[in-house]
Amino acid sequence: MPLPTITNCALTLAGRNVFGLGGEYPNGQTLHQPGWPAGMKDLVNAEQRIGGMFVNAEDIFFYSGTAPELSAFLDGYAKIQNIERHRLILHRGAGSLVGGNGKPCDWTLQGRPGAPRPKSRMGMASRDPAYVLEVHFWTEGRIALDEVGIPQNVEISKPN
Repeated sequence: MPLPTITNCALTLAGRNVFGLGGEYPNGQTLHQPGWPAGMKDLVNAEQRIGGMFVNAEDIFFYSGTAPELSAFLDGYAKIQNIERHRLILHRGAGSLVGGNGKPCDWTLQGRPGAPRPKSRMGMASRDPAYVLEVHFWTEGRIALDEVGIPQNVEISKPN
C-alpha cells in the first residue's frame, strides 16, 4: 500500500475521536438517561418541552409555557439533589428553539456530568459526583420574571 494511502487511513481512524457527537431527542417521547440525577427525568419530560438535543455529554431541553408553569418547573428543579448548585441563568433577548425554525422558547434545562477533579496524590483523576444542571431564562420573552416564583435555594445569575 502506498504511503499516502496508509497516512490517510491513519488520519481518518485517529480523527474519528476528535469530532463531537450530537443529535436531537425526539419530542413527545419519554426520555431518561441512567446518569441523570433523581428527579431530572420528571423535568425533562414536562408537558412544556418543545425540543431537545445533545452535544457530547451535554443535554439541552427547550420549553415553552406560562409563568405558573415555569414556577412549578423551578420548584421541581429546586428539589433535585446531587447537583453542583441550583442556578437560574438570565439572558437578554428572547429565546428560540435551536435549528432556525424560530419557534419561541421561554426556558431551557441544560445538564452534563461534573467536571474532572485534579489528580490526587496517588495520581488518580476522579470525577466530581455532582451533576451540573442549570435552568436558562430569557428576560425579554413572553414570561415576565417578576411573575415567576423562584425557590429560595435557586441562585439567580447572568451567564459567565
